[in-house]
Amino acid sequence: MPNWKKLRPVFDVPFLVIGLVLTVYIAFAAFGFLKNSSEHYSNFILATCLMTGFLALRKLCDEQIQENVQRFFKIRFSFATFALVTSAIGMGYIRYNAVTLEQTQPFFTDTDMIFGWLMTVSILALTLIHWGLLLTSVIAISITYFFLGHYIENPLFMTPQYDPKFVMNYIGLGTNQGFYYLAQVAADSVYFLIIYAAILLGVGMLDMVLDVGKITGRRVSGGAAGPAIIGSGIVASIMGQAVSNVVLTGRLTIPMMKKYGYRNSMAGAIEATASTAGQIMPPVMGLAAFIIASFLNLPYIDVALSGLIPGLLYLTGVSIAVAVYARRYKLPKLKEKVDTTRIKRLLPTFIISFGVVLWLLLGYRSPAIAGMWGVILAVGFSMLQREYRPTRRQLYEAVEEGFYLVSILSLLLIAIGPLGQVMLTTNLSGRLGAALIQYLPDTQLILLIGAMVVSLILGMGLPTPVAYIIVALALVPFMQQIGLPPLQAHFFVFYFAVFSTLTPPVAVSVLAAAKLADASFLNTAADAIKIALTTFIIPFAFVFFPELMSFPHMTWA
Repeated sequence: MPNWKKLRPVFDVPFLVIGLVLTVYIAFAAFGFLKNSSEHYSNFILATCLMTGFLALRKLCDEQIQENVQRFFKIRFSFATFALVTSAIGMGYIRYNAVTLEQTQPFFTDTDMIFGWLMTVSILALTLIHWGLLLTSVIAISITYFFLGHYIENPLFMTPQYDPKFVMNYIGLGTNQGFYYLAQVAADSVYFLIIYAAILLGVGMLDMVLDVGKITGRRVSGGAAGPAIIGSGIVASIMGQAVSNVVLTGRLTIPMMKKYGYRNSMAGAIEATASTAGQIMPPVMGLAAFIIASFLNLPYIDVALSGLIPGLLYLTGVSIAVAVYARRYKLPKLKEKVDTTRIKRLLPTFIISFGVVLWLLLGYRSPAIAGMWGVILAVGFSMLQREYRPTRRQLYEAVEEGFYLVSILSLLLIAIGPLGQVMLTTNLSGRLGAALIQYLPDTQLILLIGAMVVSLILGMGLPTPVAYIIVALALVPFMQQIGLPPLQAHFFVFYFAVFSTLTPPVAVSVLAAAKLADASFLNTAADAIKIALTTFIIPFAFVFFPELMSFPHMTWA
C-alpha cells in the first residue's frame, strides 16, 4: 500500500506550480506581450488539463488520507491517471505544432488526427471526473452527431456528410474553434476575476458580509434570513456559482434560520434562492456575462450593467416573499452578536478593491487587468487590518482555492466549446428555431412562454453556462425572428436557464440546500418555487419594457 500522505505532494506541488506559472503567463498576456493566439490558447488549455488532472489525483489521495474511500477507488485512480497522461501527450503535441496546425487546417496528417482524438478523449475524461456524467454525455453526443449526423433520416436533424478532418478541425485541431471556442473567455476575461473572488473570501469577506446581513436581521421580523439573502447574494455575485455558494454560505446561514423558527425546508429554500441570485447579479453572473459578451461581440461591462436592474428586482422579489413568510409565522428578529469592528476593518478592503475593479471595467479596460488590480489591492489592504490580517496560511489557502476554482471553471468552458460549435456549424440551432416558429402560435407572449418551458427543461441538471449555451443557441435565433433584440433574447433564455437550478426534478442548488437543512428535497423545492415565483415575470418584463436593461453610460476616459 502506498503512503498516501507522502504521495499527495507529488500531485499537489505540480498543481500549485503550474497554477503560479499560468497566473504569471496570463498576466503577461493581459498586457499584450503574447501575440500568437493559437500558441497562447494552446498553452492555456494544456495548463488547464494538467491542473485538473493533478487535482483529480490529489482528491483521490485525500479520500485515503481522510479514510473516506468511495467505491471503485482503483478504477477511478487509474482513470484519473489516464486522463492526466493522455491530456499531457495530446495537448502537448498540439501546443508544439500549434502554428503548423493553424497554417495547414483542415489538411491534417493521420498523426495529427490521432493526437486530435487523444486530446478529445482526455478532455472528456477530465470533464467526467470534475463535472459528471450528464454534461460529459451531452458533449460526447454533440461530437458524435457532428461525425454521424448524416445517417439521421429526420430532415430537422440530418447533416451533410462531413469529412472527418473537417470535423476534427472544428472540434479542436483547428486552433480557434471547438475546444478553443470559449477558451479565450476563460483566459482573457474570467481568470483573474475568479482569483480575485477567492482572495476576497480568503481575507475574510464571507464573515464580514454575513455580519452586514446580521445588522439587517436585527431590525426586521424573521431577520435570521438576512445573512442568507444579503450575505449569500453578495458572495454568490462574485463567485457566480449557485451550488458551490450554497455549500459555502449555507453551512452558516441555514442552522441560524432553523434556530430562529424557519422550518427546515424553508431555510434551505431561502439559501438556494439567495445563492441563485449570484448567477443573475453582476459582476460574474455564473460566467454567462462573459459568454453573452463573446456571442454578441459587446464589451463585458455593458452586458453586466444590463443585468443590474433585473438582478436587483430578483433580490427584491425574494426579500418580499421571505418578509411575508416571516410576518405570517411571527418569526422573531435576529439576536446574534455582530462584530462591528470586523465590518469597519474589512469593509474598506472590499469597497476599495471592488471599486477599482468596477472603475477599470467602466473604462473598458480588460477584465483580466481589472481582476489583477483587484487581487493586488485586496491583498495589500488586508495586510493593514491588524487583528483581522490574514495569516500566511490563510492567504496560501485562498490562492489554492483560486487555482482550484479557475481550473475547473476553465475546464468547463473549454469542454463545452464543441457543443456550441456543432450547433452553429451544422446550423442545428437555426433549424430548431424555424421549427418552433412553424409549430407554435403566432403570438409573442405564447412564443415566449414556450421558450421559457424549453429553457427550464434544457437547463435541468447542467451547470449554468452549459444550460445557457444550449438554450441560447437553440432558441435565440427563433426569438430574434419574432422581433426580440439580441441582448434581450439572450438574457431571457439565460434567466430561465438559471431558474432551472430551482425547479424539479433536478434543481441542483435546491438539492445541496436540502441536504444542509436536513429537509425533504421536494418540500425544499416547493418552498423555493414559492419564494422565486414572482421573479419569473422579470424576463417577460424586460422583453416588453427594454428600458429595464438600460444603464447610463459612464467612463473615466
